[in-house]
Amino acid sequence: MAVVFAAVLFIASLQVGAEEDYSVLSYAIANKIIVIDPGHGGIDPGAVGRNGTLEKDVNLEISRRLATYLGQAGAVVVMTRETDNDLADPGFEGSLIERKRQDLARRAAKAQEVKADMFISIHCNADFSPRWSGAQVFYCPTSEESRHIAISIQQELRRILGNTNREAKPAVYFITEKTSMPAVILEVGFLSNPQEEFLLADKAYQARLAYAIFSGIVKYHVEEAGE
Repeated sequence: MAVVFAAVLFIASLQVGAEEDYSVLSYAIANKIIVIDPGHGGIDPGAVGRNGTLEKDVNLEISRRLATYLGQAGAVVVMTRETDNDLADPGFEGSLIERKRQDLARRAAKAQEVKADMFISIHCNADFSPRWSGAQVFYCPTSEESRHIAISIQQELRRILGNTNREAKPAVYFITEKTSMPAVILEVGFLSNPQEEFLLADKAYQARLAYAIFSGIVKYHVEEAGE
């Protein structure tokens, strides 16, 4: 299994043209409990691109790829959702806002229950203007660990994707306020940008994104361990 995993990551690093291959140091995340949260799902599609690309689908596919990389590296991976659903009660009768609040609260509660070491929430961005593009990581402004994780992932997104100059930024989100572990929100690109929508719907690009996030997570733990 270790040989197979090494081969998979070697191929992935060739595909992304990585100058530094943090996958060779992936033992740094062994036994770490990492919760991956694919945003939206079910009746909540999230953002919708002009060509009909649904955020919820992109989020899930990237999350699945990321879960594979992390799991094969020895991390304990927990997904808040693995199919096209949200976490609200079936047949929920409240308003959509109330349903969304319950959904988000349960995502955070799931991370708390498993005593996660890290919480990674995957989303797509959107804007009224189609001009904006680029992946960006956001972190809770009161968490120094979250800031370091966000910076590490952002650096790898910039290095591996080569199409974003954005910086990690602090932001206040319900889900990061309800989790006690380091947590970041990733906006992997803008579905409102036609070129980026095309990329976000592409399986190979989704794999590059997942690998960049994985590499950023490993890089953070390697630096924390003083390797």
